[in-house]
Amino acid sequence: MAGFCAKCGVPLESSTGFCPSCGASAAAKKTSVLKIVLIVVAILVVLGVLGVGTLGFLGWRAMHSGGNNIAMGQGANVSEADLGVSVYPGAVRVENGSTRIKMFGIETVAASYTTSDPVSSVLSYYQGKLGPNATSTERNGMTMINLSGINGNAKESVVVVLKPSVQAAGSTHITITHTKAAMQ
Repeated sequence: MAGFCAKCGVPLESSTGFCPSCGASAAAKKTSVLKIVLIVVAILVVLGVLGVGTLGFLGWRAMHSGGNNIAMGQGANVSEADLGVSVYPGAVRVENGSTRIKMFGIETVAASYTTSDPVSSVLSYYQGKLGPNATSTERNGMTMINLSGINGNAKESVVVVLKPSVQAAGSTHITITHTKAAMQ
């Protein structure tokens, strides 16, 4: 014996595909198990989607509370005073090349510029502006000048990255990043 008919309860032979009494398919029992499995899978999928949605909402709330924000491009509104060092004379701001990020008490602003002057001239200018405590490193054709320290109640760093422009030979791409973190 293979079991009983799900419809009328008559004992079924193992080789019988249909109930001899009512004609119901012997596979009816398997169909109900498949339905239960599909329902469980659907519930798990719905719970997963709700979980991801909840995490996304909590992340959005954390990002937009307490003054946290991110702005890029023209919406970043980065001024020369925000950068912590003056812009190289005659340098032109790269359109949409600015960023302003404030998260968890750390504010970072950055802006990119180009100039037709060579890297060596721009490097000399920024070494003079940032002073003897600034460090310079060169790697893979890029030069980075870094000045870090404490200014009042904040840790600050100004990083200037210089790299030869790929568009115009002899010109320089300049990126200035200024980071301030409130000391605790």
